[in-house]
Amino acid sequence: MKYYTSDELISTLSDVTHVSLLNGKEGSISVISEYGGRPLGLFPRKNNGNLLWINPNVRETILSRGWDIGGDRYWISPEQLFFYEDPENWKGWFCPPSIDPANYKILEESSEACSVQSKITVINQINKEKYEGQINRTFKILKEPFSTDLEYCGLEILEECWLNQQNLKINGWSLATVISQGPNNPGTVLIPTKLDPKPLSYFRNIPNKRLILGENYVGFKIDVNDIYKLAIRPEDIDYEIPAKIGYVSQIPESQDYGFLVKLSNDIPRSQDDCYDISRDHPNMEIGVIQSYNSESPDKDNLNFGEIELQLSTFKTQEKTSIGIAKHQLFSYIGSKDEILTIVEKYLKIKNLQIFKK
Repeated sequence: MKYYTSDELISTLSDVTHVSLLNGKEGSISVISEYGGRPLGLFPRKNNGNLLWINPNVRETILSRGWDIGGDRYWISPEQLFFYEDPENWKGWFCPPSIDPANYKILEESSEACSVQSKITVINQINKEKYEGQINRTFKILKEPFSTDLEYCGLEILEECWLNQQNLKINGWSLATVISQGPNNPGTVLIPTKLDPKPLSYFRNIPNKRLILGENYVGFKIDVNDIYKLAIRPEDIDYEIPAKIGYVSQIPESQDYGFLVKLSNDIPRSQDDCYDISRDHPNMEIGVIQSYNSESPDKDNLNFGEIELQLSTFKTQEKTSIGIAKHQLFSYIGSKDEILTIVEKYLKIKNLQIFKK
């Protein structure tokens, strides 16, 4: 598996896309790629500790205008509506190129913030309507919400998307790709919940051995060895906790552990405000917080896991549908005990467990 340090990532991207470097506390750095309009690296330490997955062939993927470069990206949902050529039968998945990688340009940048923008054209694959509009993403360095005394990198991300059609039933969609070292050293997704949550499968039934059903959280194994998708209903979310989903894993080629966590108050709070139906059970309940485990055909180049948030429902303003949402992304590095302590602070989890080697 290719693991990029910040210097290697910047050097790799130097002649294929512009990058903006945001500088945080004590040498931490966020690497924002103009291609794809996203953070590709969050480095609590300058040359170590990126938990965001980056395609091992990222340079070649950019040159061929591929979508799967990694990092933290913005999509719109429901997936069935925009990402399937035959949506009624859930066949022919594809990534609409105007959504990802789109045609982002960096508008403004400084050492602490930058913004990107892209025009967007998407097709409703069910009725074949075309929607046109724009996506703006603004990234700025953020201080941690409480003192931890650990090395960290923090970003606030403002998502703004509008389409030239009113009354669209769609959500923004935030997806961060995460690193796993495979079945021999899996990572653990952790989602805080109310008591006795009812997790949903989105592609096919998730084996019990891949889940941790805690008193007030759900854990999900990321080993990039088989395809599964977990979702949590809005009824099970504890909205008093700002952090909505986290990911713990051992840093590749290190004894250190990392923690990547997404926070947001701009997510749906009811079934009626979330439209991303499940391929498993399209006529049943919907999940708002999601996590995906991919399969890696080439085991030397491990694919990614994902931690995902469905964002606020688009609202109609003057015959236009507009989606605006903020979320925050923090990355930490430290010893296993230090990281688990931080996890408990953010996620308020009781009797925390993670998957082991």
